[in-house]
Amino acid sequence: MPEIWIPFGSVETLVTIQAENLGAVEAPDPEKSTGETERMAEETRGATKLFLTDSSPTTIEVLRELTPAMAASPALKIFAAAPKKVEAGVSDLKGRVSTLPPPVRVGDLQGPIVAQELLEPGPKVFLGTSRPDPMFGLVDAKVQACLNWVAGSLEAAAATMRSMEPVPFQRTEAYDSVESTMEPVGDSTFLSVIPRGGKPRTVMENDPFDAIKNDFYELSMAPTRAMIVGLGGTGHDDTFSSAMRSVWTTLQGVRRGGTILVVAECSEGLGSTAMEMYATGRLTGEGGRRKEAYVPGMEEVFYLNKLKEEFEVLLLSGLPETFAKNKFGLTTARGSGEAVGRLLNRVGRTGKVNVVTRASECRITPA
Repeated sequence: MPEIWIPFGSVETLVTIQAENLGAVEAPDPEKSTGETERMAEETRGATKLFLTDSSPTTIEVLRELTPAMAASPALKIFAAAPKKVEAGVSDLKGRVSTLPPPVRVGDLQGPIVAQELLEPGPKVFLGTSRPDPMFGLVDAKVQACLNWVAGSLEAAAATMRSMEPVPFQRTEAYDSVESTMEPVGDSTFLSVIPRGGKPRTVMENDPFDAIKNDFYELSMAPTRAMIVGLGGTGHDDTFSSAMRSVWTTLQGVRRGGTILVVAECSEGLGSTAMEMYATGRLTGEGGRRKEAYVPGMEEVFYLNKLKEEFEVLLLSGLPETFAKNKFGLTTARGSGEAVGRLLNRVGRTGKVNVVTRASECRITPA
C-alpha cells in the first residue's frame, strides 16, 4: 500500500492509499540550486539595503548562503516583514534585521504610498520565494515587496481587476498594477527563488513573469473524482488565507463536482482581515461578485465560496472547528487517516485519487 508524506507546517503527515485508488502523484524530489551563490553574493556586497520579502524556508536557506557576504558588509541595512522569523532562521543576523513602519499618507495624497526606504538612493536587493497566486498570476520578489511596503497597493491592484475569478500562472491586471507602482523604486535587483521539493532550485534575477512561470515544475494529470492537496508546509500553509490562494493551481487535476482534501496546518490562524471578518459575520462573502468597499483579502473569501460551489471540500488543519466547520461550512477531520477514509468513501472502491504534495511549487495541467 503506497505511503505518501505531505508537508504539514514544520512536519509531515502520512497519507496511505491503496494502489488501485491512486492516480497521479506530484511529489518532486528536492533539487538544490548550484553555482548561483557567488553571483548573489556579489549583488549583496554592492547593495546598501537588503529587503527580505518573506521568511519561507527556501528564502531562509538562500539567505544563509549569503551571510558571509553580509558579514563583509557591516553597513548593509537588512529589512524584513517578519524580522524575528528571519533571525530565528539565520542566527548570524540576530540584531541586524529591522522592520519598516507603514508609510504615512500626507494630506490629500491618493493612491499607493511607497515606503521612503525603498525610494532612497543606493543599490537595493530584494529576495523572496515565488509562488503561484490566483489574483496576480504569481507572486515574485517584486510583488511581495510591493504588498509589504507600499501602503494601499493591494487595494489598488484589486481595483484594476475586471473579475476576481482565480487565474494562477496567468499574468493579470493586478500584476501589471504592481509593476507600475514599483517603477519609482530604482537601482534595484529582485531575486526570486523558485522552490523544488522544499529546496531553492533556482534564483532568478529581474526575470519577467513568463520566465518565472516557466521555471515552475509542470505536471499533466488526467482529472479524477478526488484529489489530495498539500500546500508545501511552513511558509505556504501558515494561514487559511494562504490555503485558499494556493489550492487553485492544482484544480486542473480534479473533475468539477469532485472531492478535494486540503492539507494545511494554518498554525497562524485565518490570515487576512477579510477572512477574519467573514468568520465573525462582518462580511457578506460576495467578494468579487459585486462592488463594495475593498477589505484586504476580500478575494480569498470569494475563492473559498467558489471552491465550495464547484467541489466538495474536506479540510485537515489546525483550525478550530468553530471556524472550519461552523463558519466556513467545510467537512473536517481529526487526523489524516480519518480524512483519507472520508475521501475514499466518496469516490468508491474503484475511484481514483490524484495527490499534489506541494501546490505552491507546481503547475498542474490536464492530461
